[in-house]
Amino acid sequence: MKKFDFHIHTCCSQHWLWGVDGLSTPREVVETAISRGLNGIAVSDHNTTKGGLLAAKIAKKIDKNFLVIPSIEVKSRSGDVLAIGVLEELTIRSRSLTAAEAVEQMRDKNAVIVAPHPYGREGLGLIVEKLKFDALEGFNAHILPRYNTKAKKLAQKLKLPMVASSDAHIAEEIANGITGLDMDEISIDGVKEAIRKGKTKILQEKHTKSMGRIYSKKIGILFHAAKRPPCGEI
Repeated sequence: MKKFDFHIHTCCSQHWLWGVDGLSTPREVVETAISRGLNGIAVSDHNTTKGGLLAAKIAKKIDKNFLVIPSIEVKSRSGDVLAIGVLEELTIRSRSLTAAEAVEQMRDKNAVIVAPHPYGREGLGLIVEKLKFDALEGFNAHILPRYNTKAKKLAQKLKLPMVASSDAHIAEEIANGITGLDMDEISIDGVKEAIRKGKTKILQEKHTKSMGRIYSKKIGILFHAAKRPPCGEI
C-alpha cells in the first residue's frame, strides 16, 4: 500500500475574510509530508491550482520519488468539490459555479472527482447522490466523528471508493488522514486509476485538535498583518 494525503492547503489557498487560508508554504507542505513517510500528496487549495503546481516543482528538487498531485477544491454555490489531478494553472471565482457545473468542468480536465466532508461545513450533503463522483471522503480530520461515520455510510450506499484526508491548513496537520492505494508504480495517472477502481483503504484517522490555534494565527494575520512568505516562493 502506498500512502497518500489527498486534501492539503497551502498559503496559496485564499479565504474571503482571512485572506490567507492555508498557513504553510508549498515548500513547508512538501517537506513535512516527506518527513511523515507519505508517498505522495494532493495539494488542493481553494479555487486555484497554483499551490499544487509550485509544490510539484519543489518536490522534484527535494525527492524525485515523492509525488505531488496538483489539485483544486472548488467552492461551488452548494458546497465544496475536490478535483484531484488538475495539471494546468487554473483559478476559479468562488461560488461562481453550481456543484454540477464544477463536477462537469473538473471531469473535462480528467480529474478524479471527490466529494469532500459531505456532512461537514461546506459539504454537499445529499447533493452527492445527485451527481457523479469517483470517490467520497470517508474521513476528514477536521470533521466531527459522527459526520465522518455518516460519510462512510453514504459511500457504502452509493458504492463509492473512500479516501481519508487531513484537510490540513497548517503543515503539522499533514497525514492526520491517510489513504492507502493498492498500486505498484507511483504516478499521477496510476493514482487516478487506483481511486477510480476502488483500490483504496483508509489507513489513518487522527482527528485534528489544533483548530483554536489555527484560528488564532488567522486572527493575527487579519488584525496584525503578520507577514507570510509569498505563495510564489520556491
